[in-house]
Amino acid sequence: MRRQVLLLLFSLFAIVGFAQQRTVTGTVVSAEDGLPVIGASIHVKGSSQGATTDLDGKYSIKVNENASLTFSYVGMQPKTVQVGNQSVINVTLTSSSTQLDEVVVTAMGIREEKKKLNFAVQSLNADEVTAGQSANFVNSLQGKIAGVQVSGSGGSPNSSSQIIIRAISSINSGQNNEPLFIIDGMPMRGGGSSAGDINPNDIENMTVLKGAAASALYGSEAANGVILITTKSGKTGQIVVNGSASVQIDNSVRIPKIQQKYAPGNLGFYKENSVSGGWGPLLKEGERTYDNVGNFLGTGLYQKYDVNASGGTDKFTAYASFNYTSTDGVVPEDYKNRMGALLKATFTPSKWVKINASLNYIDTKSRSFGNSMSSIYTWPINNDMRVYKTPLGKPVYSIEDGGRYDNWNALTDADKIAAGVSPYWGRYEDGGETQSSRTILNGSIEWTPIKDLTFTGKIAYDKGYTTSDAYAKPRFDKDELDESVISKYLYKFGSYKFEPSRSELLTIQGLATYKVDLFKDFSMNLLAGAEIMINKSYEATMAGQEFVLEGDYYSFNNTNTENWLKTGDYPISYFRSKKNKYGYFGELRFDYKGIAQLSGTARYDGSSTLKQAEKSSYFYPSVTAGLIFSELFHISNDWFSYGKIRGNWAQVGKDATPNKFTKAYREASTFPDGGYSVDPTASYAITLEPEMTKSWEIGADLRFFDSRTRLDVAYYSTTVNNQIVTVRVSPSSGTILQVRNEGSIENHGVEATLSQDILRSKDFEWTANLNFGLNRGVVKSLPEDVSEIQGTQFSDIYTTAYLNGSTTGISGKDYMRAPDGQILIDEDGYPIINPAKSVYIGNREPDFLMGLSSTFRWKDLTVSFLLDGRVGGDVYNGTARSLFTNGMHKSLENYRNREVVVKGVVAQPDGTYVQNNKPIILNQTNLNTYFYGVSSNFIEDGSYLRLSYVTVGYDFTRFLKKGNPYIKGLRASITGRNLFLLTKYSGSDPQISTSAAYGTGTMGIDNMSIPATRSFNFTINATF
Repeated sequence: MRRQVLLLLFSLFAIVGFAQQRTVTGTVVSAEDGLPVIGASIHVKGSSQGATTDLDGKYSIKVNENASLTFSYVGMQPKTVQVGNQSVINVTLTSSSTQLDEVVVTAMGIREEKKKLNFAVQSLNADEVTAGQSANFVNSLQGKIAGVQVSGSGGSPNSSSQIIIRAISSINSGQNNEPLFIIDGMPMRGGGSSAGDINPNDIENMTVLKGAAASALYGSEAANGVILITTKSGKTGQIVVNGSASVQIDNSVRIPKIQQKYAPGNLGFYKENSVSGGWGPLLKEGERTYDNVGNFLGTGLYQKYDVNASGGTDKFTAYASFNYTSTDGVVPEDYKNRMGALLKATFTPSKWVKINASLNYIDTKSRSFGNSMSSIYTWPINNDMRVYKTPLGKPVYSIEDGGRYDNWNALTDADKIAAGVSPYWGRYEDGGETQSSRTILNGSIEWTPIKDLTFTGKIAYDKGYTTSDAYAKPRFDKDELDESVISKYLYKFGSYKFEPSRSELLTIQGLATYKVDLFKDFSMNLLAGAEIMINKSYEATMAGQEFVLEGDYYSFNNTNTENWLKTGDYPISYFRSKKNKYGYFGELRFDYKGIAQLSGTARYDGSSTLKQAEKSSYFYPSVTAGLIFSELFHISNDWFSYGKIRGNWAQVGKDATPNKFTKAYREASTFPDGGYSVDPTASYAITLEPEMTKSWEIGADLRFFDSRTRLDVAYYSTTVNNQIVTVRVSPSSGTILQVRNEGSIENHGVEATLSQDILRSKDFEWTANLNFGLNRGVVKSLPEDVSEIQGTQFSDIYTTAYLNGSTTGISGKDYMRAPDGQILIDEDGYPIINPAKSVYIGNREPDFLMGLSSTFRWKDLTVSFLLDGRVGGDVYNGTARSLFTNGMHKSLENYRNREVVVKGVVAQPDGTYVQNNKPIILNQTNLNTYFYGVSSNFIEDGSYLRLSYVTVGYDFTRFLKKGNPYIKGLRASITGRNLFLLTKYSGSDPQISTSAAYGTGTMGIDNMSIPATRSFNFTINATF
């Protein structure tokens, strides 16, 4: 830490040393309404020096007397002014309905005018990224970007995030479907959860490349799209220091309701030592009950503190920031504390050379709770779960100590050792913490020997190291129990687990770009490059059971060496992985007058994961074209401002994960001499090819009413062949499972973005943005005799890709059904359960996604909000299913032991059907057999409309005393998140997943996660 602080101070002093030039100040306003132009660019012609206007349209820049300043802003005509002897230059920019010079970051970190791009791309600026004050900026993308779907795993600060752009491309559980994250032009490790390490206040801009054509230059890692993150850089001029502080409280919402009538037991009767659920008799009159769920879920507290400094000269600029975040979740001892620092500098020793370097360091300490709410939801309502420890420091079991067991001494030793403790014991007595550090280094050198020819060398290193250690205190003394029952429960006498891991990604890249004017009005841009990526990781586990010494000796060395194992829940193991990839790529782009573009890309990759295949390298191209027809045909009037059509075709390869050709071995203890044998249950490949994505896309960018109304629409179609899947094969092949290329999926969809400047005057501004996206994913083919590729299992439920069905389906148990879909009922009134174990019962893919954001500004007051929602998309409510099987669901208060007629039809001998009219009793046996036992009963519609956030902010800058030498700006805001949710879904939140799983994923699976939270955040920002 001391080293990082010294580097930060060095950077700040370097900035001070260079800031010695004449200052020009002024204000930039719009000719249309006289309003200040916020974020306008001021560029010193012929150099890299520049500045931007602040919230009042003001700027300050140090220049020489002979300099020329160019003022520009998106949608306005640029203006160039000679400085001369002027020290104040005020500029008025006029609107241009035909000029759209918005610049976005595209492939390989190259900045390009958006109007010249011929694929779907959407950007968010710094304010849009941080809008909503989400701790993980990835979660805040939901509803802001068309076609992007984000799901989290619950209301914990350690919840994972999964992000999908448009749709999944691989159905095998070993293949990743999240986009590639690029930071400052170079790849970073991990997906949505890993990207959340980046401090959102350090982000200058974020661009989402959605289609294969947009991301083809990045190679196989970009087969699922690309999210480009550009961090803030130093600005020329005097040092500017910004500081911010945020405080937030979180509370759980839509908590599952627990029945309040029944005690634990069985079949409605009292049962001695029944310690969970509510299948017993009615509570006695006046018997006390406890809100165990409400007591366990408290109030979370989030705090974040940021400071950054920026400044420099035309030769050297630097940016430095430091941030600290402390988050305590709603669950006891569920926390995450993070510290981060970013140092970034640009040095331009001459007009031919430019050097960039950055260091981003993140240190995190956390303790998670996971998806572990089951024991809390099923704790008896007539027992106080908070009583978890005796005065002697032992777990509470017996009712005499406040526990659940009403006759502890009647239990056998085998029953006693299997007894569970209060969840509070695990949070407050057992221990554990995960510590991780991450370092992201980026460096580049640009050399421009002649005009428009630039050579760039880049290197990036992203390394993370994590250690996790956890211990469980002994539940018993050994002399309390018979030795015969101890062997299966050694962990009850203390356990310890230490899990270190490391992951690193090294990327080396070389680029050359050249622009040449072929002849009048025609130009050509060339890009050529090569890349090497080395990805290495390891993870280990050192775990043991049964502490040897009594007391506070919670260590691996204190576990019994005779119990050290290679497998099981407490193993000693080590795994490592390495993947090398190289690539050559290029792009050729032609431009006519800036109104017509044609481009083509090509990439040739080689991957070590396919080195044992017949073909370890693969080639894929793309072609794009676009035409600004409004300029070509001079179409412009009062209502139509601009029009462009675009189209592209692309192909992208996707390699396999490491070790697919490696056979697994297992210890053969039955062999006379011991040794190892091939594990026939572990899959491996004989030969493989990369998965290959082919896509085409057409779109249009239309502007109306002097560009106040902006519409971008796109239609895409994608086919992914050569799916890498695991299938069963004949045992004669030496294995049961084999990895093969078999299967094909198709995705097609529509995206639209509508932006509207509703009102704009001197004191009032109102804008709105609407995003819309839909996708239809279908499995077109699978290996012979295979009807589905199953992903993660939850009870009898599978996330699945079903033949001729959805790529994100759900399979499980269902009833037998009549041709019209009604449930078949037997002659006694009971529903008939389908004997098939895997029936297609749900589709987690939404019919469409939508997001509406809007910002109102009146003088210094700003109000903004985001509505996001979806129609369709099934959710499996595993939480409700568990509540039913344990007799704890709220609806059992009204329906338990009632006589009901199951809605369905009874088959007749003549082949006809009649409505069922025979009642059955909803007792424990029938509910568990005919309701809980059929998973389709827990598939629910996940449609929702959510008020994601509302922010009210006020700028107090004008109240500051003029000439204040310290505070230059002051702004405060209050944000409420997850304020309103309209949905038919009965669980906590339909936008849910259990983890960032690969393949068919776990989005739409609600399985005992911590409930979603509602948050209120107060933030203050100051500029010095």
